[in-house]
Amino acid sequence: MKEKDLLSTFLVGNELHDVVTFNQFTQFFPHTYRSHPEVKDLYRVYQNARHQARTKVKRNIDIEVRRNPFHLEQGSRHIAEDETSADDDQIESRRDDALEIDIEDVDKHLTLDQAIQELLQAENIYKKEIDKLEKECQEFAQEFQSLDRNMDSVQVTEGSENLVDAESLITELQDLIKLCSSIMDPASMESHLD
Repeated sequence: MKEKDLLSTFLVGNELHDVVTFNQFTQFFPHTYRSHPEVKDLYRVYQNARHQARTKVKRNIDIEVRRNPFHLEQGSRHIAEDETSADDDQIESRRDDALEIDIEDVDKHLTLDQAIQELLQAENIYKKEIDKLEKECQEFAQEFQSLDRNMDSVQVTEGSENLVDAESLITELQDLIKLCSSIMDPASMESHLD
């Protein structure tokens, strides 16, 4: 017997009308109240509440079956056994895909307090990332401003006496190229974020 069938059999049970008919339900009341119109309403309310509880239990069983790692392993084993003619790499990739799909389908149920806590943690993480990015932007802006001031002070004239100025200009240009490259390279941006 499969896990889902087993859980459904023992946890869900039958609908109310299959277990207790309306006539049987009225027998639970004293004779004076059996013909009262609210008994019928009470049966209907109880039937609806039982149906909603059964639906919720069924949904939770489905979630639990999808979340169960033993069930996922067993399902991936069946895939591998059925496809013995396929090569190992294809089977492995299908197994991984099946696991990802099952795990993604699982709903994460949180209480309101848990959801608020997770959102607050996420907010703090994003605020820290934004602060880091703002600091990096300020550092880049300061470097650009200092390079701009240095470039403004450079005067190129003919003659060998300005050879030292030309070498410093080349060095500053190389620094500018490195800075621009680091801004354009996403890998270096990620290393700055860490």
